Amino acid sequence: MFKTKEAVYNFIYSFGAAIVIIGALFKLIHWSLGPLTGNVTLAIGLITEAIIFIIFAFDAPKTEESYAWENVYPELLDKEASPNPKHSTLGFQAAEVKELEVSLSDKLDKMLADAKLDVNLFERLRTGIDKFSSSVDQINQTVDVTTSTQKYNDQLTLAASHLESMNALYALQLEHGKTQTEYSKKYVEDMQKSAAHSEKFNEELTGLTSNLNSLNRVYGGMLSAMKS
Repeated sequence: MFKTKEAVYNFIYSFGAAIVIIGALFKLIHWSLGPLTGNVTLAIGLITEAIIFIIFAFDAPKTEESYAWENVYPELLDKEASPNPKHSTLGFQAAEVKELEVSLSDKLDKMLADAKLDVNLFERLRTGIDKFSSSVDQINQTVDVTTSTQKYNDQLTLAASHLESMNALYALQLEHGKTQTEYSKKYVEDMQKSAAHSEKFNEELTGLTSNLNSLNRVYGGMLSAMKS
């Protein structure tokens, strides 16, 4: 199971870390398993962690010599040994690199020639781009004019709506004014009728007063006759 010392240390570190996590879990959730309460399990975990650190102090780190680099790079043992082409970048010779560069340059030139990419073509491309930019500016100006026209139309529509509302309000005021005039006219007629009734009442009251005076004179004559 444990073939090397590193495997033993790895098992001890992992097992101790598991004990510490379980102790912290018992403490946080307040679990208890018989005598193993949260405090007890946490104390066991911390003691285990301390022991692990003590063991780790005796575990010396690996030195660079512990890695067998010579198995991959044999030139480390023999300066005259041929480099491993799988792990060394010295496998490319200068002539091969130069040939590759020339080949790439020839291929690029041939591709440009086949596509007829010359100075005149780039000049025409630049001119076309300038024209396209001018067309885009004109389109933007047209869009701005269209936007302004739409905004003006919206304002006209809003003004027409306000004017329609004002007309409706004016018509309502005229209707109220007409009704008020009719009420005033009726009031004047009622006042005239009331004045006519008052005049008639005064006439009747005057006649009644005259009758009372005549009656008083008759009663006065009768009283005088009775006394004599």
